[in-house]
Amino acid sequence: MPIFCHLLSLCCLFVSLNVIAVDPFNHSQRQPEKLIEGAKTQTTKCAFNEPSFASESPFNRLKLVGVILYKQSPKALFLDINQQLIVVKQGQRLGQEGYLLQQIHKDSVHLQYSKSGRCEQTDQLDLRF
Repeated sequence: MPIFCHLLSLCCLFVSLNVIAVDPFNHSQRQPEKLIEGAKTQTTKCAFNEPSFASESPFNRLKLVGVILYKQSPKALFLDINQQLIVVKQGQRLGQEGYLLQQIHKDSVHLQYSKSGRCEQTDQLDLRF
């Protein structure tokens, strides 16, 4: 029985020494993300009256990283592909597609967007983190 325990401990030691850990905060160790690019469709640009942010970046390349809930002016924080922080308030638009930021909660953000080429038909998008 003691030989079995020694062999088991040696096996565990061998396995633990061969495990490679990846630091999630080290940018050089990250795997490149593979984005699925949809078919390019011809869409008409809608004209919006609201202020627009990150209008040069496609919305699917923006990442929601947090929210600020301070008094009566909640804000959503997004990162673009250049790792620049974009601060957006309710009622403002985001991305090339012009997603309208409707509501900001402590664990989610509600956006409204126009369907492809049809400015009057809108749909909801809820982002959670």
